[in-house]
Amino acid sequence: MVVARLVLYQAAAKLISEFEKNGFEILQGDSFADAAKALPKVKGGLTPHFAHSLNGQSKENAAWIGLRLPGEKKFCGFAAIRLEPLQGMVLSDFWASYWRLRYDDVNGNPVQMTDAQPEIAKRISGQVGYLGDLWIRPDLRKLGYARRLMELAQLLAFDLWRLDWIYCWMRPADFLNGNGARWGWMVGQPDGIRFEVPARDFPEGLALCANPSYALTQLIEDIARDA
Repeated sequence: MVVARLVLYQAAAKLISEFEKNGFEILQGDSFADAAKALPKVKGGLTPHFAHSLNGQSKENAAWIGLRLPGEKKFCGFAAIRLEPLQGMVLSDFWASYWRLRYDDVNGNPVQMTDAQPEIAKRISGQVGYLGDLWIRPDLRKLGYARRLMELAQLLAFDLWRLDWIYCWMRPADFLNGNGARWGWMVGQPDGIRFEVPARDFPEGLALCANPSYALTQLIEDIARDA
């Protein structure tokens, strides 16, 4: 099932209108280097998945959305998306090489993946988007902005790349609290990526949330229907 662009734009317009009614300005770009300059220190910069110095993504494969309040120069909300260069691989194969280049284990060595990755990671292929660096300034949290920003980022990614899949990482505690389902993700795996030794930055591991294209289509139609 393919969603019509008109429905996609109706859904995006609804989300944008909600942010604007709450006083936010929405910015969009395709350079993570530019985005990093607009992030406040409290954000702590971009993660290794999006830092331009580690990735150097072409503009065709990169996108971000920033929220800004009137009179402020820095973002108060942010989400980034990139098109994963799978080149015929499944996602678990991509992780096996990619994560070694981005993260160390507790001893400072490149992380090592197990061969027994979740089955879902062996089924994700094709046009795959990764959504990450979702951030809302602390004083604006627990007001529903993170969910709406995550949804808007999924719509943007679908519009840009007509994805087969999109996925994100989530802290296991947040996933087990139900945030994956509440934030519109249809597929979830609490131990979403498996290491021989955990990455130093994620000793408790990471949960995987994903949406196939039909779930993205459903998300878009549901948002537009409520407009």
